[in-house]
Amino acid sequence: MNKFYLPDIKKITIIDYSLYKCPFVIDFSSKLNIVFGTNGTGKSTLLMIILFSIIGPYRGGIKTKTRKEQRKDNRPIYGEGFFSERSTKNVNEAKVISEFTINEDSYIVQHSLQDGKLLAVTVNEKKLEGKIISYRTYETKFTRTREMGDNSNSELREYLIYSYQNSIKDSTHLPGGVNTLISMLLDVMFFDEGRKYTFWNADLQETIIGKYIVDEEYYEEYCEKKLDTKAYESAYKKKSETLNYMKTFFENEKKESDKSLKELDERKIRIELNSIERDIENLDKDILISKADYKQKNNRQLFLMQEIEKVHETIKKLDETWYNNLFPNEYNIYYKRFSKKMMEDECPLCGKTHKFNMKLEDCILCEENLEVKKSIDLVSVDIQRKNQQNELNNKTKEMDILKKQLSEIKKIVTTQKNELGRKYARKNELEVELNVDKNSLEDSDTRRLDKARQEKEIALSVLNQSKADEEEMRSKIESSFVQNFKEFSLAFSKYSKSFFGERHSVKLSLPFKDKENSSEDLMIKFELDGKERNESYMLSESQRIFTDLAFRFSVLTTFHNKSFFMCETPDSTLDMFHETNAVKTFEEYIEMGNRLILTANARKSNLIAKLYEKYSSEDINVVDLTQVSSLALDIKINFNDYLGGFN
Repeated sequence: MNKFYLPDIKKITIIDYSLYKCPFVIDFSSKLNIVFGTNGTGKSTLLMIILFSIIGPYRGGIKTKTRKEQRKDNRPIYGEGFFSERSTKNVNEAKVISEFTINEDSYIVQHSLQDGKLLAVTVNEKKLEGKIISYRTYETKFTRTREMGDNSNSELREYLIYSYQNSIKDSTHLPGGVNTLISMLLDVMFFDEGRKYTFWNADLQETIIGKYIVDEEYYEEYCEKKLDTKAYESAYKKKSETLNYMKTFFENEKKESDKSLKELDERKIRIELNSIERDIENLDKDILISKADYKQKNNRQLFLMQEIEKVHETIKKLDETWYNNLFPNEYNIYYKRFSKKMMEDECPLCGKTHKFNMKLEDCILCEENLEVKKSIDLVSVDIQRKNQQNELNNKTKEMDILKKQLSEIKKIVTTQKNELGRKYARKNELEVELNVDKNSLEDSDTRRLDKARQEKEIALSVLNQSKADEEEMRSKIESSFVQNFKEFSLAFSKYSKSFFGERHSVKLSLPFKDKENSSEDLMIKFELDGKERNESYMLSESQRIFTDLAFRFSVLTTFHNKSFFMCETPDSTLDMFHETNAVKTFEEYIEMGNRLILTANARKSNLIAKLYEKYSSEDINVVDLTQVSSLALDIKINFNDYLGGFN
């Protein structure tokens, strides 16, 4: 059984991030960690910061395509301002420092919470070197080098992100490196309130289970072979379609050529031919004119994009000057949030059109007089902001008009090209009628058909060989599954029964051992009380959640020595009976030497309370956001008050 390593989070430090009272330091307990807070205090944001502090702004959903020596990975990421937009005010120095271990390697990683950049990495007290760039720029370069077949990644080696990801790959030994770690952290180690199930996702099953149980290199070869087979199948279909088209075309052409030229009016044919040649000449000119018009408008569009970006930057600087010089400071938050919509005569709350009497010296909501700092001329700044906003609106409108015009030009060019193709086809028909040489025409057609048949046969042979190779590789993989699946299935049964109860029977098996009676999509089959549940809707919501958790915990404890798991409000859809069993499931995971991180809302929860009672104070760490969040309610409530409701 293969063994791999995952990050084990020890500590994070959040600095100058206005959503929390900073510095905000969390020393994670090795067993139970609870993030408590009322709605809107930043619980979800905190969990996302933890993930971001380890892997960066990746969102999951990685798509990989492989063709021979070329490989393309599309790795979606969040926008650079994802965390800054969640703060109450922007601070350029806002950052998060994460401390974690992978196997025997110790990491200290700094990320900016303002623009999302990787700032510094220390591994085993040695600082990694490399240029600092945004993840978006890095991913663009990463995708381009893979498309070009640059397996050495020589262009990427100068960047800190490359050095960090390469170090993580070496520390984890994960098959697929950073891509697999991203899937593990987002799809296995984090269960958010969206309740995206991993167990019933065939692609995730294949990534998580397939790569873990089977030899890594052999499994990668199998994945590439499957992609090759699809490509060969597409090529064969194209060859077959081409041959069929040629047969039909030559048969029709032969029928036309068999007509006696004596029955045709050669003079009329030449008149039509001359007319078509003039049409072709005019269409060529029209297409050139349309393309020139498109190029001119497209250049204007590119210029406008640059200008709009400059205006955005100017507005941003003016906004900063404006916000930093209004008094009182608390007013800035609401002014920034509502004023832009109000300037556009739109209510920021209901969305209806209104006229607002907005004056510099008056509050935009109650119209009471404000005290304004006199350090700068805010009237001048306000005029500049409005002028820049008007300029932005005008340029945006022009951009929208250009987009419509470019779209129309594309349609016109397409129509012109189609018409040109029809004219050329008719021209060829007329020329054949005037200059038909039946014997030479038939000989040429025969040769072309023979060549097309040979190409089709070659494509079919390549496809069949690829299918045979793929089936042979799949058989070996299935054999490896059978040999190594038992330990994983036992772990799954243990976690499942802790939730369902001992009176229920839980079984995992391999679908390909019974292909006629099972789904071919999922790599494993799940039975509860003797009934196959190959779709999530076959279970209640509570059963779905903890079947999925059992699958995740089985992956984490079967293939790794220790890990951490984060779950948002695990009690949100459970009744009291299932909450009691859920405590057993979480306790099983913790007792395997793992770290658990849960969020809790300010409502009664038997699950949180009973789990809290299981451990001593030194084994529990409570992060009370009602005390550290800048968005906490004025209602005085803390975690101890929350627990008191169960005494």
